[in-house]
Order: sequence, then structure tokens, then C-alpha cells
Amino acid sequence: MADWMTATPLRHGQAWVRRGSDDAAVYNPDTGTLHVLNPSALAIWELCDGATTGREMVEAVAELTALDIAAAAADVGLALDELARRELIQA
Repeated sequence: MADWMTATPLRHGQAWVRRGSDDAAVYNPDTGTLHVLNPSALAIWELCDGATTGREMVEAVAELTALDIAAAAADVGLALDELARRELIQA
């Protein structure tokens, strides 16, 4: 597990997204896999710009959702772990 709080995750450069009304699908051409993301996971994936730290993502999620920092950190950490496992981001 990466230290997401100090990392600046970066989206996979060749991945592309197709948005639906309630979710979105992200395709990774390197692995040939398609991943359906809910709105929260998509928002976190889009924040993976190589400049935004995990800590900044946590602060944004906490502000937008009224979650406390600890809960937001847990949610963001789980989402980043899963996105990395699916090879959609890199630390």
C-alpha cells in the first residue's frame, strides 16, 4: 500500500473514460480492461493529475461530503488502493 497522503497519484496516460448518467467506465488499453466507477471513485480518479496529493484529495472529499477527516482519509485511501490495483493510476 502506497503512502497516499504524500503521494501525487497520476492517472494512467492512455486510459479513457466514457460517462453514463449514474456512473462512468474507464478503459485501460494496456491491460484491455474496462472498469465501472461510481461518481466518488471517478472524482478521485480525475484528481489523480500528478500534482494533487492524497492529503489534498482527502480535504476536498471532507469538504464536499461533510465527512470528518478520518473517514474521508479512509475512503480516499481505499479508492486509491483500488485504482492502483486496477492499474488506472500510479503513485
